[in-house]
Amino acid sequence: MEVLQLDEMDCRLLAARFEQHGNSHRRMAFALREAGAVDLLERLRALRGLERRFSIDLGSLCHRFQNREAEGTHPIERRVLEYVAAERIGPDGRRGLLVMVDRVRTVRALIEQGRLVHDPD
Repeated sequence: MEVLQLDEMDCRLLAARFEQHGNSHRRMAFALREAGAVDLLERLRALRGLERRFSIDLGSLCHRFQNREAEGTHPIERRVLEYVAAERIGPDGRRGLLVMVDRVRTVRALIEQGRLVHDPD
């Protein structure tokens, strides 16, 4: 099983990309470059590399995971999020997120198969 370990800063950065920049890497990279936030820009690029390598959308996942306890979140969505990711607190007390890549792919495949059923002939 492939597992990605994201720290709290990674999750906040990815969730911000989703929330503030429409999940657009280019738009967020431009904003960070304009602000002179070189360290964050490099971190964002590294995270985008992980997304490409594993073919998953970490921005959407981090955003949804952060908001999983919100009042409007459906209980099934909560369960799916708990299935594909787990919050982790390290020995130093720092929070992070473990993402089970294979499970993300399995859920995505189920969703895509469901879409095929509804396609008109």
